[in-house]
Amino acid sequence: MESDFFSQFKARGVPLVAGVLTDKDVSTLDGSSLDAVDVIELRVDMFDVLSPDHVDTVFTTARHRFRKPLIGTIRDISEGGQQKIDDRLSLYRTIVPLSDFIDVELQATSLFLELSRLITGTRPLLIGSYHNFQSTPDDTFLDDLVSRGKDLGADIVKVATMANTREDMVKLLLFTLRNRHKGLITMSLGDHGLPTRVVSPLFGSLISYGFINVPSAPGQLSIAELRHIFNILKIR
Repeated sequence: MESDFFSQFKARGVPLVAGVLTDKDVSTLDGSSLDAVDVIELRVDMFDVLSPDHVDTVFTTARHRFRKPLIGTIRDISEGGQQKIDDRLSLYRTIVPLSDFIDVELQATSLFLELSRLITGTRPLLIGSYHNFQSTPDDTFLDDLVSRGKDLGADIVKVATMANTREDMVKLLLFTLRNRHKGLITMSLGDHGLPTRVVSPLFGSLISYGFINVPSAPGQLSIAELRHIFNILKIR
């Protein structure tokens, strides 16, 4: 399922830009700092403080200060999380009612299904994600990943894989094009995959992620760089 939020951008044919923020960013940035951003990802695993009260305050502040849709993410350390969090479910319970999207790894099956049960109605949308910092799997694995994500109840499947060669990057782009109607977010990681940060949306990926102050993944561009490149190419 894709929301009306995505549909309005697809109709205009422009890439959607997500800015990745920490709790420190939320407390120090003003609203105008995110004028170039369409949606905000709050990376709880990058927060300095993890108490439920603090996390609640950060999400509530971000909602009122920036007035953008929020992606709530508590990334597991095995897939790029910045710190080990023993009880992610408790924190997810805190952020589910405060988010427009929830991102959780497909390989964390029990947690994913528990969150699927927690979410009622049409909000938040559930993003089932897969991160591979070593390689880009073959086409069969990637296609099966989408099927598995949809079977588990993901509204959107996010795939981020390391590109060790330009061929890896092309493989992921063709995978994106092949599955463009299924609700995907894709990106190739590393130097070889850097172009996908700009061109993946043209192949069907719903979002390009950029950072404000601190990158959250290898090869990630800043929001300013993303928008500058989009402007040069006249695609945004």
